[in-house]
Amino acid sequence: MGDSNWWVGVLTAVTALGASWVTSRGNAYSARIEAQVNAHAGHVAEVRNQRREAYRELSSSAHALAEVFWRLEEVDRSSDASVRSTIIAEMQVASRRVLSDLTKTSTDVLLQGPELVAKEAGALRHVAVVAFWKLAEIGNASGDQRQSYGLAYRAFREQHLRFIEAAREGLEVR
Repeated sequence: MGDSNWWVGVLTAVTALGASWVTSRGNAYSARIEAQVNAHAGHVAEVRNQRREAYRELSSSAHALAEVFWRLEEVDRSSDASVRSTIIAEMQVASRRVLSDLTKTSTDVLLQGPELVAKEAGALRHVAVVAFWKLAEIGNASGDQRQSYGLAYRAFREQHLRFIEAAREGLEVR
């Protein structure tokens, strides 16, 4: 009788050790999975924040450039040629500085991605440069030069809206 008790005790001990080992392996595995999930979630949040900041800065630069370009309305309302020339000269200086900011921020977006947003950022930079050069061609703000500038400005504004739509999608990080 004592002999069977000994075997029952050994079997119970081995079962307890096996159960303990299986439980500890399961706990270790679940802890590792939880750490990986948390690390991925942290990475996703960091990427989303970096992209959001890059997109915000590019949009802000585009808005600042639009404000400079919008000043042509002042030129259109002015009847004094010297006032028109002064405003256009101020616009050209201001737009050069803001275009530099837009170029820098669009490069940041190109680095952040994703591809669709980077493509729209590049297109935004391109139409901004075209509008900048059309502004430089205006001179007296009349005739074909003014109309050509107006078309370039509208293309710039439309591309800014396309960039914003793509940026919304770009914030969906997986």
